[in-house]
Amino acid sequence: AVYPYIKPSSVESYIFEIAADQNSAKTETALGGYEASDLLFAKAEGVKREDGKVSLKFKHMMSKCVVNVVKGPKFEGELPEDIAVHIYNTVTTADLNLANGSIEKYALGNRNTITMKKVAAEKFEAIVIPQNIERRTPLIEISMGGIAYLLEYSLSFKPGYQHTINLIVNTSPDQEKFEISIDASVSGRN
Repeated sequence: AVYPYIKPSSVESYIFEIAADQNSAKTETALGGYEASDLLFAKAEGVKREDGKVSLKFKHMMSKCVVNVVKGPKFEGELPEDIAVHIYNTVTTADLNLANGSIEKYALGNRNTITMKKVAAEKFEAIVIPQNIERRTPLIEISMGGIAYLLEYSLSFKPGYQHTINLIVNTSPDQEKFEISIDASVSGRN
């Protein structure tokens, strides 16, 4: 079983695209960008319908990235209300194998920028296809107060894991010198 529901053209290789704009809202007829991207998978074999209901334990196939924008001890004033966060250089197309429940980034997929879902004033979330991001390319863009900041960071997005990045802002965006540090952690999300 797969959620959200899809009609695969092939069980061994199905191309699945996550939303680049995961901040888009749910409508009456469609899931929002974030919800439509979070692919869940469950499989049960050797169970007969006569045995009663079939229990399925779903697992997250994708990675989840959470970015918290945190005021550091040297930050002056309040954080701007217009904060937006993007994840750069990520392949947004996956090759899904429903026979064994595996997923990998699509070898011919293009790298895109993901607009993260704004969950709270300083908290952002996105679903990311499992992949490695090298440090030599920007990973995160944070924009606030009309100014954008690019942060280089290497990260290995793993299936079924949540990657939390705390961006600690120590000076106001209107000052000449702007300081952001990164505190990252990984935890399971099944």
